Amino acid sequence: MNKFSTVWVSFILILSFYCFGHGLSAQVVLPDSITVSKSWTDKNGSNRLQIKVNALCNPDRPPFDGHETRIEASLYNSKYTSVKAYNDEDYQMEMIFFKEKNIWFREYSGGRAVFIPFSYCGNDDTDKKISLIIFYGRDSYLCHIQYKCDELGGCTINDKSGVKLQHLPVMLRKDLIKRLKTTYRNTADFN
Repeated sequence: MNKFSTVWVSFILILSFYCFGHGLSAQVVLPDSITVSKSWTDKNGSNRLQIKVNALCNPDRPPFDGHETRIEASLYNSKYTSVKAYNDEDYQMEMIFFKEKNIWFREYSGGRAVFIPFSYCGNDDTDKKISLIIFYGRDSYLCHIQYKCDELGGCTINDKSGVKLQHLPVMLRKDLIKRLKTTYRNTADFN
């Protein structure tokens, strides 16, 4: 190999290292995600609910923050399709905690309402929040309810929920407030 070739090869190696290897690092991130589907029939015909949660909180596998979190719920039937999505703006401090078993349905004269609650994990303090995606008829709603918990773990709604939920139909609002007050009374109820 002549002197020119050796210099050229060295130059290529140094340039490659500088361009492709200098200051770069890779981190494998495996944020948990889940997709849940449910089907039922009501006065609107056959319905299919699909919920997708990205960067789901997994208490057994940190980190608990830093990944963009999103929950999207879609309701499909022969009359309409309704989609509601929430991108958590505070994803640097929390992740979405969602359990399929927490979804509930309620029959009203207008059909079946679907309540999809989710909470958050991250910084553990006395302020807690429950969020809900609600489908009723052709409408979809997103609600955030703040709770205050004491040192012993007892929790109460910290919002004026009747005012905050004014956009909901009266019967949904009354049922939701009752359910929130009876379901989320201790810090353990949020996870």
